[in-house]
Amino acid sequence: MVDLSQVPFVDGHMHPPLRVRPQTVEEYRWPWFEGLPSESAHVAELVPYRWAIRQIADELGCAADERAVVRATRELDPMTWLATVCERSQTVALVLDTGYPPPDESLPLDQIRAAGVELAPLLRLEAMAGDLIAEGLGFADLIERYDAAVDGARAAGYAGLKSIAAYRSGLAIRRWSADEAAEALARQRAAGITRVQEQALVDFLLLRALPVARRDGLPVQLHAGYGDRDLDLRLVNPLHLRGMLASEEAAGVHFVVLHAAWPYVREGAFLTAVYANVTLDVAACIPPLGHAALLEAWRCALAVGAVNRLHASSDAAGLPEQIALGARRARSTLGQVLGELVASGELSAGEAERDGEAILSGNSRRLYFGER
Repeated sequence: MVDLSQVPFVDGHMHPPLRVRPQTVEEYRWPWFEGLPSESAHVAELVPYRWAIRQIADELGCAADERAVVRATRELDPMTWLATVCERSQTVALVLDTGYPPPDESLPLDQIRAAGVELAPLLRLEAMAGDLIAEGLGFADLIERYDAAVDGARAAGYAGLKSIAAYRSGLAIRRWSADEAAEALARQRAAGITRVQEQALVDFLLLRALPVARRDGLPVQLHAGYGDRDLDLRLVNPLHLRGMLASEEAAGVHFVVLHAAWPYVREGAFLTAVYANVTLDVAACIPPLGHAALLEAWRCALAVGAVNRLHASSDAAGLPEQIALGARRARSTLGQVLGELVASGELSAGEAERDGEAILSGNSRRLYFGER
């Protein structure tokens, strides 16, 4: 096993901590679960969650069960707890998807910075567009305001963009005319839908943002694979991205395929091997994948993909302890797989150590923080 315990962790994809800690077991379960809120008790039957509860309980010195963990954490100050878990886990920077939790439920960015970590906030395109739709804007005004927000993203402090097109209509992104997008918006309005939902509108808005992403060097994160059950997993295989990747809008834009695209890890790794502008992220806490699944993901990613286009994350969903658990699991599983590659003679010990540092920290620093 390659020892990565002292390598700083840059969390390549996560969500801001909640302003108020969960007060009940039911509230605590939700950030760990991808099913229906009404069925969140099911998370207690998932092995990765049971592992996480034991790790958190050990850290807090309480009994290893959900209720004890909730009692021990419900009164924690979120900012202080964030600083504590980042220091203990050697997490030095966070790449934040600001689209979830809602801003009024999550810690403001200045308070997160006060925890002593560097930040790279991401503008979630569909969330921003949904807010504009909710204002009742006509299509022309909607596009004008959307364009202005994307155009000013870098100046507003955003280090990248994020799209959840996968959740709405899948990853087979294609060109639609403005008339088709306007008709889609009208259909949504007639149905009382304010979020960006119909494919013609989803795709139109995403492609419209790409020239700005290229101009300003803004990476674009894309959800892929495992997620909430309102997505159709059959439509979120990253191979569906081929059409967009071949488009003139995507030329020169760097895309990050999230969550190892699980279960489509091979497909995501393949894209990094043949497209110089694609990175594959491996999330080590959320979605709840266990040790064996993460080993499989790293084995596939390193057997097929480009090492300089792989990075690690926690996908923490509002709980700071998820960041630390993601860092711990990423180091241990990646270190084990790198050790296997050294044992098989595919990597030297020095190469494995350098690759581990790149995947846990360096690649994300280069992509989101502009470091060389």
